[in-house]
Amino acid sequence: MRRGRGGFRGRHLVLGERGYYHVMSRMACGQCLMDEAAKQMFVRMLRKQAAFCGLDILSYCVMGNHFHLLLSVPGKVEISDAELMRRYRALYDPERCPPSAAKPSILEGLLADGSADGAQLRERITARMGDLSVFMRELKQRFVIWYNRNHGNKGTIWSQRFTSVIVEPTREALSTVAAYIDLNPVRAKLVSDPAEYAFSSYGQAVAGNAQARRGYEAVFCGYLPWKQLFPNYNLILYGKGAQSKGVGPKDQGVVDPGKLKQVVDAGGRLPLSQVLRLRVRYMTAGTALGSAEFLKKIDCAMEARGSHVGKCSAYRMRGGEWGGLMSYRNLQVDPIYAG
Repeated sequence: MRRGRGGFRGRHLVLGERGYYHVMSRMACGQCLMDEAAKQMFVRMLRKQAAFCGLDILSYCVMGNHFHLLLSVPGKVEISDAELMRRYRALYDPERCPPSAAKPSILEGLLADGSADGAQLRERITARMGDLSVFMRELKQRFVIWYNRNHGNKGTIWSQRFTSVIVEPTREALSTVAAYIDLNPVRAKLVSDPAEYAFSSYGQAVAGNAQARRGYEAVFCGYLPWKQLFPNYNLILYGKGAQSKGVGPKDQGVVDPGKLKQVVDAGGRLPLSQVLRLRVRYMTAGTALGSAEFLKKIDCAMEARGSHVGKCSAYRMRGGEWGGLMSYRNLQVDPIYAG
């Protein structure tokens, strides 16, 4: 498993189990190439690629020059021929299957025959499933092909592969990261209410999208259905107190940069509802987020792979009231900033 900026990439979490990742990728030179049609297409491709790879989308937000994903990546699982065909058909349209891929009907016939050719093709296809790196590579490549064909462009539009941060599978950690993702369009001043942004899982969930709602049920670890978790999640997202009282522009402002610097330099902490409306580098460069116990397990696994980074495995996150959430990396330069 190779280590990249902000996290680890590969088939499984370093613990060898189902892994949860906050993933982000930006476009080259900060270009805002995503108009509404491009965002809609990207979300469609995202859903198809996730269905093929067997990844679960917990939360997403597609912006003009970057995107954020909160993903659940399975551990190693055996896939039946029926499941393989279901995933394959989710990605490949029989009428518009690319020359590099077998048509679904041909693959189904080869699998039914039990031939050596079918076994080899099966192995190549399943090798692409359950792998975060493959998922991201193919998703971004497919979008580039679509974008270039529709805009007369050549070459890649992405600035780098991607950054990823491992997230502990707890309601506290997952809901905090999901809220950070969902507040992207508020931070960018595109909307005053994250529910108004159509190209995010939160906007879709509020509008009634069943897939998006199932993602938030996974954020809450399956303990609550959407109708029950929605008010609880809004307390994090909007920070309105003990009871959710709806949404409104008055709660969507960001902290003044000067005040923010004074608070952080003095060792003070902002309420979570405020700090999540700022740029938080722990979310993209912290390597892993979670409890001290979880990060210790991550550290042991990394040390076994020769990737150990320091004497301490869990650092207190500065600037906000993070509860029990800690960072694997001790970010010293601007861990939180406005803008």
